[in-house]
Amino acid sequence: MSEGNEPRSPKWVKVVLVISLAVNLAVAGLVFGAFARGDGMRDRVEHSMALRSLGLGPFSRALSPQDRDELRGRVTRNGVELREERRAVGRELRQIEQALRVEPFDRAGVEAALTRSRNLVVALQEVGHTALLDQIETMSFEDRIALADSLDEVTRRNRRP
Repeated sequence: MSEGNEPRSPKWVKVVLVISLAVNLAVAGLVFGAFARGDGMRDRVEHSMALRSLGLGPFSRALSPQDRDELRGRVTRNGVELREERRAVGRELRQIEQALRVEPFDRAGVEAALTRSRNLVVALQEVGHTALLDQIETMSFEDRIALADSLDEVTRRNRRP
């Protein structure tokens, strides 16, 4: 058989593999980055991952430690257990991984797992954004300027090659 006649993988397989790879690399990068900065304390990694899972990536580093603690407290006081929510997203990803290994392919099952995962992530981001806005609202003008400066520094570091 010539190269042009070889069967190609369906597009959805590539999409799912890219999503899985991106999630795995993001988690590995978070953990490695925290330890590479020399602040490898378990609580700090946990807090950073918790804020990132709320869709607050750059804010997890830009906020002061006190504000990060208060933000996380706001979320947990609202009844959200971040660790369990992240585990639920992980369970959906594992279901997708398992479904990829089954023949025949269950498109509807994978699509349902992707939808559940997306809904969990969107709900977490909504909680995170509301808690962040509540936190910022309590800040003085000077504290907001300091946060803006810190956020600028964080994003500037991320732009460097």
